[in-house]
Amino acid sequence: MKSKYFKAMLCACVTFFAVSITGYSQTPGSQEQTSSLKDTTVTVKVTGITCNGDLAMIADHVKKLNGVTSCKQVGKASTASSFEIIYDPSKTTYSSLVKAVEATPSCDYPDKRPYKVKSKN
Repeated sequence: MKSKYFKAMLCACVTFFAVSITGYSQTPGSQEQTSSLKDTTVTVKVTGITCNGDLAMIADHVKKLNGVTSCKQVGKASTASSFEIIYDPSKTTYSSLVKAVEATPSCDYPDKRPYKVKSKN
C-alpha cells in the first residue's frame, strides 16, 4: 500500500515540476521584447511644411532608414509639425534622422528640400 502511495506521489511531483518548468522556457516573442528595449524614441520639430502630403512624404522617407521602427506626425499639423521617431541607435543615428528629414523632397516642388529640423525632445 505504501509503495502505491509513494509511486503516485512521485508521479504527481514529477508531472508538476515538468509542467512548471515548461512555463518558464523562452519563446521567440520574448526576443522581440528584448530588441524593443534597445529602441530610442525622439520627437523632432520640422518646419517648412505646407500640406498634409508633406507630412506623409517626410514620414515615408524617414521610415526607409535602416533601424527606424516608426515615424509619425504627432499633435496638430501646421507649418512647424512634430514627428515621433522610434529607432535603434545601434543601426542609425540622430544625425542620420535629421539628414533624412531635410533631404525629403517637397510634394509641391520635388526639386526643393524645404524642411528643417528645429528641435529635439
